[in-house]
Amino acid sequence: MNVERVIERLRDYRAQNERFDRLVTAVMSNELTGKAVRAAVIKADAISRSRRRASPGEYETVFFIAGEMRSGTSWLRRTLSAHPEIACGHEGSFFGRGYEREEIPVYTAPVSSLTRALAGSEELRVWHGLPWNRWSDDYEADLRNLVRLSVDYFLSKEVARTGKRIVGDKSPQHTENLDEIHEYYPDARVIHIVRDGRDVAVSAMHHWWREAKDRPGGIFELTREELEIRDAYLADREGFLKSGRSIFTEERLRQLARRWSHRVGKARRDGTALFGDRYLEIRYEDLLQDTPATLFKVLEFLGARRGDPIVERCIRASSFERVSSRRQGEEDATSFFRKGVAGDWKNVFTERDRRVYGEIAGRRLAEMGYEVP
Repeated sequence: MNVERVIERLRDYRAQNERFDRLVTAVMSNELTGKAVRAAVIKADAISRSRRRASPGEYETVFFIAGEMRSGTSWLRRTLSAHPEIACGHEGSFFGRGYEREEIPVYTAPVSSLTRALAGSEELRVWHGLPWNRWSDDYEADLRNLVRLSVDYFLSKEVARTGKRIVGDKSPQHTENLDEIHEYYPDARVIHIVRDGRDVAVSAMHHWWREAKDRPGGIFELTREELEIRDAYLADREGFLKSGRSIFTEERLRQLARRWSHRVGKARRDGTALFGDRYLEIRYEDLLQDTPATLFKVLEFLGARRGDPIVERCIRASSFERVSSRRQGEEDATSFFRKGVAGDWKNVFTERDRRVYGEIAGRRLAEMGYEVP
């Protein structure tokens, strides 16, 4: 998006259409009508953009990857970024206006987002309300437009850097905030990657162990009991599991089950209802079992080239062996890419773990097509 061109066009339009502008302001004061008008304007802009040749820094298609933590979002991001037409940044953390802290308290520092930074700026609100600037009539509408322009600015930087035409972002907050994303980007495409919540729990626990605060550079706050469990597991994995011990405290497992069930369910509901055919749901297990077919579906959804050589190039760039220097299935508890398999929870969950997780998230597991003992 060329920001200067947009602002100049808006200035000219406003000067020449003061009466119509007052009418639009009145219409926009109705929240439901306002949302519909904003969505129509943004979609019209997207159609206009797609019909002209993109200038450097302008994108043709924007998308966002959603997925609960440890569900393969990083794998999918890396795979898509290897495509000659697709740029997908690491974690922009653009959205999450009400997202202040993690609901599972292993990370106690404040969490922010671009929307939260702008919406929470008292200086911005004071400046916008100055009586002599003559644009203090609709702070929320102006804030929405500022967010869209700001996110577009960072996405356009990525497009300019890479020379690609399709741009996206994957961030942990997306799964919780598809409704907020739709406020700013009703024209976006959303890819929701879902993984069996029990595998998510196992992977998350290993991730927190590896990055616990008792280790250099660690950020996660684990209990003394969890650290003792970690050390016992790492000292003798086979003996630990044969003894019937769990890698989870019961409270931590309940937290993980509640979060997975809520976030996955909310993303499916919001994605389907708000984005319609611009929402694509894929499963981690399908991407693992038949990577070419699943990736072909994703590329088709994004409108990207999908010939065999391109698909093979993307798969090679993100293969488990390439990123971990190990064969798939070989565990390294110290690596971000720990094992790269599906169904490992069956080797780790105790009877208590199965019961507890099933009580909280069993219905969601079944809804998402997973086996529930």
